[in-house]
Amino acid sequence: MTHLRGSLGSTYSKVIASVLMLFLLLVVGCGAAATATPAPLATTTPSPAAGASATPTAMPRATAAPTVPAVNPGKVTWMIGDFGNGRFDPTFTTSNSQDYTRLTHGFLVSSNAKEGRREVVPGIASDWKVSSDSLTWTFTIRKGVKFHDGTEVTAEDAVWSLRHIMGPQAVEYATTSATVLARIVDRIEQTGPDQVSVTTKVPTAGFPTGISEAGSSPHGFVLPKRATLHDLKDEEAYDRNPIGAGLGKLVKQVPAAQMTFERFADYYYQPKNGLPTDKRLNFTLLDLRLISEEATRMAALRAGEADIAPVSLSSRKQVEAGGGRLVFGQEGVYVEIFQMGCMRPENPCHDRRVRQALSYAMDRGIIRDRLYGGPEVLQVKGWGAVTPSSIGYSPELDPFPFDPVKARQLLAEAGYPGGKGFGKLVINTLVSTSAPLLPESAQIGAGDWRKELGLDVEVKVWDAAALQKTVSLTEDLYGQIFWRANQTELDASRLLRKFYADPEQKSRRHDDPELLALTGKALTVFDSVEREKALNSAYRRMRDEAYDIPLGYFNIPWGVGPRIQTWQPDPLAFHISALHTITLK
Repeated sequence: MTHLRGSLGSTYSKVIASVLMLFLLLVVGCGAAATATPAPLATTTPSPAAGASATPTAMPRATAAPTVPAVNPGKVTWMIGDFGNGRFDPTFTTSNSQDYTRLTHGFLVSSNAKEGRREVVPGIASDWKVSSDSLTWTFTIRKGVKFHDGTEVTAEDAVWSLRHIMGPQAVEYATTSATVLARIVDRIEQTGPDQVSVTTKVPTAGFPTGISEAGSSPHGFVLPKRATLHDLKDEEAYDRNPIGAGLGKLVKQVPAAQMTFERFADYYYQPKNGLPTDKRLNFTLLDLRLISEEATRMAALRAGEADIAPVSLSSRKQVEAGGGRLVFGQEGVYVEIFQMGCMRPENPCHDRRVRQALSYAMDRGIIRDRLYGGPEVLQVKGWGAVTPSSIGYSPELDPFPFDPVKARQLLAEAGYPGGKGFGKLVINTLVSTSAPLLPESAQIGAGDWRKELGLDVEVKVWDAAALQKTVSLTEDLYGQIFWRANQTELDASRLLRKFYADPEQKSRRHDDPELLALTGKALTVFDSVEREKALNSAYRRMRDEAYDIPLGYFNIPWGVGPRIQTWQPDPLAFHISALHTITLK
């Protein structure tokens, strides 16, 4: 789809009828309901007292895995629905590129899944520390880490990679959310034979977690250094022949069709490099196939032509009939709904009562039960990217209850009784491969706002690239709703900075000095216990401000064929993950 399309329907009743006919079509989202248990503590370093020397960060101990079986000589065929933009340089990728970029690259800071939760652990960096003024993070580069071409990863490679991805100059060319970091980075330099330091303009407690494997973005990849920080020809050449330090080496690439990765025997995360777990692949080849249609993926699973593929809930019986099963990745994506340009007084959403009215008037139970088949599929929990496994979560962050009476009262108090004088409200959404039925869910939300608030609501379905470009580069959609899927986060402080603490961001939610100060202060708390409290307090305040209208999160289902004996995907991962846990029969 390359052109803007109009509303998919005009009445709420038509939407519900069409939704019921879909019979739980689902690309992403099914699994055991996550419980609201206490979130893990942040893996950060308490700031030393003034004048004290910086001390190494206390690293969590990784849990030893069972003995790894012999490497299977065979191949795993994995079908996915989207190859993103096909790029391997993390400065220019899209979110859907991470299925293959995370295979290619190694992270400066790694992660483990422990008891269903993510924790940050050493990776290419064996340890890290923060300076006494809380502005400089210093990472020690592990010896013996190799790139796919056999050369050793050095501090020079790490410095170049960090500068290329998030140095101050990256604001001018990066197309990813690394620009949020680039705005606060002061300098990146080599400070010892095996040490790299990143100095920020403001204290940034969540920096190691944000660039880690547990983060939702590939900001912490380490690439081989190049001659310049930004050169189009070099970057395009790298995309054709990527060399990384990841667990798989690209050996075949058919654009928009296939990528084949060979097991990298020298992948650094193994006991010989002082690490407690062997995370190398337990098989020889991984073949990624781009198959956008679920019916084709389902047929391939049934025929034994694929081993793993994203499927819908309605395909469960077919998967099981073919000898397979569903495996779920918990808390993979969430639905992000917010009104753009609310910092402008001329937009109705500048008034908090309007924002709260929209949230109270949405019947999330209808969306959950009639569109997605109940709480097994969609969990109405969390506030945006902050879900039960996130740092700083508490049940107080869960969405507003459905209360149309209160919603109408708030809208009338704001000066729009029965929707009079509000003007047209436009919802901009898209068809997503990472979250199911987004346009349909937007239509149900639009129906609620028409019925309960008397608003004139239109739903527009965009091409993903065109919508993202319009939102990022222009103010054309200010006053309108953006309804999309996004990644959940172990540490959502990056998004707190981007949307609530940075007055320079076009995607910021507000210009309120008090809120800017509140969120900015929360981002500077380093003690892990106090940081948990500070983030939770900031999140709860932002939740009540209702700039975001949370719907909930999805668990991610994968159809797994009978050849796969074991696989446990990581929680809080929207991409393919934990490949070292895959064993074949």
